[in-house]
Amino acid sequence: MYFAKNLRFLRRRAELSQSELADQLATDYNTISRYENGKSTPKLEALTKLSQVFHVSLDALRSQDLSQSPGPALEPGRVQTGGRREGEIPAKPAKHPLLVSVELDGTATSLERAVARLTAINEVVAGTT
Repeated sequence: MYFAKNLRFLRRRAELSQSELADQLATDYNTISRYENGKSTPKLEALTKLSQVFHVSLDALRSQDLSQSPGPALEPGRVQTGGRREGEIPAKPAKHPLLVSVELDGTATSLERAVARLTAINEVVAGTT
């Protein structure tokens, strides 16, 4: 079984911390650490989520050494749902510590101003990535 090795390899290749991956699985980083160190084995639900996050089959995640050579699970050109190629790691979203407060007074005008302000902020943030 290559699960622990594959999990560490795929997580690092995706440039995710254990905490970031844990957030995607609704668990904590200690659980991810135990999986990567072979001290714990995830249940089917967690395995399924991991295969979806990394776009690899359950079988490949468990029984192929994905760090060696691109095998069938990582071949480019095999399209999965959503148009993403199997084995392709999604871009890591940029993190911007930004807190925006909007006051609404219940009128359509205040809502329009708030939407315009948030749209402008979103464009600035998107332009910085």
